[in-house]
Amino acid sequence: MKRLSKKRLALLTLCVCSAIANSGFAAETGDLDIYGGDEFVVTATRTPLEKKEVPNAVEVIKQEDLKEMGAYNVQDALKYATGIDVQSIGMTGNQVMVRGMGTMHTLILVDGRRMADEDTPQTQNAYVLNRINMADVERIEIIRGAGSAIYGSEAMGGVINIITKKASTPNTVVGFNTGTKETNGYFNYASGRQGKVAVKVNGRRTRVRDIYSSPGNSNQFGNKQYFNADIDYAFDDSRGINFSAGYMKEKLTGLSASTSSTGSFSTQNNSYNQERKDFALDYYGKNEKNTYNFRTYYSELSKDQTAVKTYPNSPMIGSFLNTNDEHSFKKFVLEAKNTYKADDANNVTYGAEYKNEKVNRVYRSLFMPTWMGFNWGVGVSDHSVDTYAAYIQDEIKVNDKLLVIPALRYDYHESFGSEVTAKLGSTYSMNANNRIKFNVGTGYRAPTLYELYANMVKSMGGMSVNVIGNPDLNPEKSFDIDIAFEGENGKATYKVSPFYNRIKDMIDTDTTYIRDAYGNMVGANSSYININKAEIFGTEAEIGYSFNEHWNMSANYTYLSAKDKETDERLENRAKHTGTLKLGWTDAKENPLSATLWSKWYVDYYYADNSYTYNNVNFVIDKVVNPNLRFYVGVDNIFDKDLGDDLWLDGRMWRVGAEMTF
Repeated sequence: MKRLSKKRLALLTLCVCSAIANSGFAAETGDLDIYGGDEFVVTATRTPLEKKEVPNAVEVIKQEDLKEMGAYNVQDALKYATGIDVQSIGMTGNQVMVRGMGTMHTLILVDGRRMADEDTPQTQNAYVLNRINMADVERIEIIRGAGSAIYGSEAMGGVINIITKKASTPNTVVGFNTGTKETNGYFNYASGRQGKVAVKVNGRRTRVRDIYSSPGNSNQFGNKQYFNADIDYAFDDSRGINFSAGYMKEKLTGLSASTSSTGSFSTQNNSYNQERKDFALDYYGKNEKNTYNFRTYYSELSKDQTAVKTYPNSPMIGSFLNTNDEHSFKKFVLEAKNTYKADDANNVTYGAEYKNEKVNRVYRSLFMPTWMGFNWGVGVSDHSVDTYAAYIQDEIKVNDKLLVIPALRYDYHESFGSEVTAKLGSTYSMNANNRIKFNVGTGYRAPTLYELYANMVKSMGGMSVNVIGNPDLNPEKSFDIDIAFEGENGKATYKVSPFYNRIKDMIDTDTTYIRDAYGNMVGANSSYININKAEIFGTEAEIGYSFNEHWNMSANYTYLSAKDKETDERLENRAKHTGTLKLGWTDAKENPLSATLWSKWYVDYYYADNSYTYNNVNFVIDKVVNPNLRFYVGVDNIFDKDLGDDLWLDGRMWRVGAEMTF
């Protein structure tokens, strides 16, 4: 394993100390207290910048949007978004694809922080969007396109930053919603600034209903609990410290049934007990020239999963513990950042990061029951990795029409050594209402500890899958370019953006299936490999129009081509064409009644060597009774679109909710 040299460590330490000493990290938490309007974005450049000026492809989902769509969770909120696919994966979690890049290539942040999460290609980001307390969400910022030059590994495809409500803004909310999927009760309280102190606490309890795709096969159902607390202390008008803590607990059950190649019928009861703890400490401030932040945070996810198998037609076998899987994922991070205002036309942002990740697994799998006892296979792994990074970015206002933002980042990975990523973005304002934006950059993603060192057997239906990591994997690298034309013309808005992404050493799964003498699939051996090159390109288009004070519409469309350049085969789980059409109405009264009808299309969705074309139609009504009370009712997939067992779709789903504000 390569080690960080003393010289590199000294340079990194100097960068950190310089960031602090110069009173220089425009805090994600602090920035939004100052720039609270929807016209400002902090995620794209780590500094508050007007949305029209940001070169990146940016979308902001505001709190009012979240309320109007009656979103259960962040996954629901992202269904409207351009260039993003958050479809459900079977009946477990969901994928998070940005511009056709895989789920592993999307970096999900909460207030700019990484959260402990599963790290397999099948599960990373699959559950995290449903583990965020919607009662605490202020807005969601989506950056499409490579973000590695600012955020490092995992941001090859884009960044989704969930920004929470601030303790310094007084707010008390109590709400309840229920529907086909789940029932939620939640609250959020923020004291506002009381002298030097501001306090926020919020919680949510969720009951996920059991839903069956076929007899004996269900989703993960049961109880979830969330609790968050935040204390902010202002030393004076320019400096402060913030401490936050979060706790999540899930106790879920999933049922499955299968028939083996020999005709033996079995059922399996899967239990999922998960717990996450998060702690963060921020010191922030500003002076005439600098805005700074020093932050440390820790996130830990613990998982205990068991599967009890039963052969109801074989009393001699009966029930037995089939698998037991204990995981823990830990992340510890130190960050420092400074934004230096050189003059009215030049802002320089620089910073440094240290990250330690640890994964511990104990996996027990029963190969077969016998009358003499049990035959166990045990996999134990305990691995950790350190990464170090330093970056610099310059916002250069060349003149009243042209903004140029170059960025450069150096990463050192304990296993893979040094990597430099770069990006150049620019925005040219042709006039007050029309702009051209251009981005070109590189990205990279280091393999996860699971991809490197996995050694376990998974029971999947009637067969066992042996998963082996590959310590010889290379990091993925990408080259990304896009150009956008956007603007406003009276009541209309538009945006057209072609994009291109080339990935080298893309990590994929190599699976060999095992069949019995009759040709029935009874097992598989799976590992991870680098494929030479993948190529993804396409075009995004968006349009919006406000007919009058009552009616408005918006639409987006994405054309996508995603191929393995070595074999010229399409990459799976991607549609060649996707589009969304949304029609909105409001009575425009002081306490409005509003309604939204929208549909999303998938054309030529490639999955398991088959192509699917389908759409679903959804409807939501939102009513503000008075400034303190609102309620909503909605139906997703109104026509109960179903693709059978081939590709899972949620059926018709209803939901109602009410919220009180004090």
